Amino acid sequence: MDKSDLNKGSVFCGLMLTAVVALPANSAVPLQVNNQVIPAAFAYALQQGMTIPVFIRYDGEKAVAPSRQKIADAIISVSDGVFVINQITLSDLPNRTELASQLKTVISELKDAKFNDGNKIQLNNDASIILDTRSFYLELLVSREAMDAAIIPRTNILGESSSDQLSNILNYSVGSYYSQYDEDNNGSSYITLDNSTSLREHHVNLNGSVYGIGTKDNKSELYRAMYERDYQGMRVAAGMVDTWNLQSIASMSALNSSRIYGVSLGNKSSTRIEDNTLTLVPITVFLPAAGEVHITRNGKLLSIQQFSMGSYEVDTSKLPFGVYNVDVSVIVNGKEVSYRTTQINKTFARESSVTGLIDWQLFSGMLKYNKMDYRDHDNIDYGEKDTWVAGAALGTRLPILSGVNIKSTLYGFDNNGVNESEINVEFNDLFSANQQLLLATDSSWQSISTLNFALPGGYGNIWASRQFSHIGDKLPMYKSDYTTIGASTNLNTFIPGLGSLSVSYSKDKYNNNDYTNVDYSQSLYNNRWATLTMRTGIQRYSYRDNGNVSDKYINLDLSLPLSTWLSTGMSSENGATLANATLRKSFDNSPITQVGASVSKRISGGDESDSNSYQSDDFAINGYASYDTKYNTGTVSATRSSDNNTNLTLNSQGSVAWTKEGVNLGKGTDNSGIIINTNFAEEGQMTAQINGHNYPLTGKSNYISLPAYAEYKVELMNDKNSMDSVEIVRGRRSNVVLYPGNVSVITPEVKQLVTVFGRMKNLNGKAFSNVNIRNHIGKTTTNDQGEFAMDVDKRYPVITLIDQQGGVCEADLELTKARGAVWMGDIPCHPQVQSASNKGAQPNV
Repeated sequence: MDKSDLNKGSVFCGLMLTAVVALPANSAVPLQVNNQVIPAAFAYALQQGMTIPVFIRYDGEKAVAPSRQKIADAIISVSDGVFVINQITLSDLPNRTELASQLKTVISELKDAKFNDGNKIQLNNDASIILDTRSFYLELLVSREAMDAAIIPRTNILGESSSDQLSNILNYSVGSYYSQYDEDNNGSSYITLDNSTSLREHHVNLNGSVYGIGTKDNKSELYRAMYERDYQGMRVAAGMVDTWNLQSIASMSALNSSRIYGVSLGNKSSTRIEDNTLTLVPITVFLPAAGEVHITRNGKLLSIQQFSMGSYEVDTSKLPFGVYNVDVSVIVNGKEVSYRTTQINKTFARESSVTGLIDWQLFSGMLKYNKMDYRDHDNIDYGEKDTWVAGAALGTRLPILSGVNIKSTLYGFDNNGVNESEINVEFNDLFSANQQLLLATDSSWQSISTLNFALPGGYGNIWASRQFSHIGDKLPMYKSDYTTIGASTNLNTFIPGLGSLSVSYSKDKYNNNDYTNVDYSQSLYNNRWATLTMRTGIQRYSYRDNGNVSDKYINLDLSLPLSTWLSTGMSSENGATLANATLRKSFDNSPITQVGASVSKRISGGDESDSNSYQSDDFAINGYASYDTKYNTGTVSATRSSDNNTNLTLNSQGSVAWTKEGVNLGKGTDNSGIIINTNFAEEGQMTAQINGHNYPLTGKSNYISLPAYAEYKVELMNDKNSMDSVEIVRGRRSNVVLYPGNVSVITPEVKQLVTVFGRMKNLNGKAFSNVNIRNHIGKTTTNDQGEFAMDVDKRYPVITLIDQQGGVCEADLELTKARGAVWMGDIPCHPQVQSASNKGAQPNV
């Protein structure tokens, strides 16, 4: 018997064994099918209908062994002396194996199909089912036309929210300053609040600020009050919104900062997660049997991928970005069965690899319109007007060249009609162009053209932009006539040892201003101890009313080990020559993340009568410190100017998350998050790894702020930088889907372990040798000197000793401050012996 027969026989023996076990005692009657006698045990199972696997094989393959690639499950029975397939159910197709949609339909509709004399069922011209009656091996034989290419999804739809309870997240940002100028002292503060209340995929967002806190001129303003549900690729929003929340496909720049009360509906959705790491046009391959696909570029192997039999798209997400040719080889059984050259098309600037999908959005509402006129360099305010706004937006991406992105918005307000369109063309990985155009019914128009060109070989970049517009009769638009050109190059590619040079020029014809900038940087020294870099530059400003101003600088930047950076140099500012120095130091594993200080002093030039110039030869000093704690982050800074004026500032940010279980504080400002309840009995630390990023967990509970509209894989583990040891009994891994305002709560069962070393002795000081010690998570045995070592859960710090006479004693260990491992020294223990009686437990001490 060859290997093929042996494999088939194994399948058959398994089926026979199943049939015998299920066989009633009075049903042992043999059965004859197609001149073959079926044993009684097997015949009964066939009469009732039995399920056997269906394996797939390519018709053009010379089979040396039966296929092991399962594709479906079939129910087979016997009817009128022939084998019959009652039903076939396709399995979850392995490795993205895809059958043609027509064949899938035929298989799903297959009912009570009889095998012919050759034990074959012909499904269509491209597929058939063959039954080997000796081994009851069922095989789906397909041609290449029966297989569809398994295309990797360019877009995925986010699933249901994993937070099914009402929750709320309040993000805050606080700023405060105090200044002392001559004899005047003043200070003020502000706070910006962003609150999201959610129930599953629904949320309400409020955003506003309070200014001038602590002064007589305090005021508050509400910027947004919006209900939103963005789910399964559809977004609906309603309430008081800005233009971006009203629609999010193309621009609405003809509207100023006016307030809108409206509603929006469309399929431009944050729940549609697009993959821009794949090549723009899929690369598909066909494998007649399980094998490998090799991708090479200029003779260098880039990727090896394994596939089963079928047609597949090659995964290009790990290949380098760019537009280049690759060779694709299909290897089966060690032999190359196909080969071709194709193109990889991946550019950094591309927003998505999804093509052909039409994004659309409809919106309308009431507009509180600030009527302004910006002509002739004047800002004329005509007051606020209540009017209407309505419109529609479309966008799509086409697989032309390296990708063409088109989007357009048509909207109207206050009897004005406006169309804003944008097209972005990626010609290849070196050259791209962008064109934005605004046309309005009041004769206003605006054009912005941008070109970007990367020099081949990494020599540099060139960019240019041209913007010009015309102001019509009604729209609140600015007149513009603006040109920008620039270039950067790595001079080291021409002459080794040189640095990088960047040059740019901007000309504003409407305001009659221009600006020229030249920057050069070069590494002077670099080794394991220090890196020394020189930076120098010139800036020239030309203003319509103020003439020309030229500034220059040269700096030496020194980077030292242990995250220390020093910069010192000279600069020219408003006609004064300044000496300056800056020191910056970063800290790891500390609440203070960075401190810095800078000092500058005028050494020549300047005009004390000029308010824009340095007023004194004294030092100007600035210092700051940034902090990052579990509940808050921020920066504190202080400045003393050269004319002895002082400024103190503080900015701070954080979040407050509410669920039905309580309130938690956090340091982030994202609008969703996760609460992890470690319930540590005492101090302790562990780590949560969320989508590959590590977050430290301390104390009983932690709130981690995370961006909404995303799925997160959470894994809890020991912190490699901590002495603590934990055992996660339950809840080590979780999958969480978050929408705005969602707070998902994870409460794992965590044992906070301490390895205890000690010596057990009785009250007389004699060691308990070779006796058992237990606790609720394990046991151990003392050595001849009574010494032991065992893990103890800090929540239950009790160990129990049982001596040779059956005496039992318990020791309650003091582990409040213990972490990692601790030596307990001599632990006195006096066993208590109890015996049972009809009067209860009688102690025998």
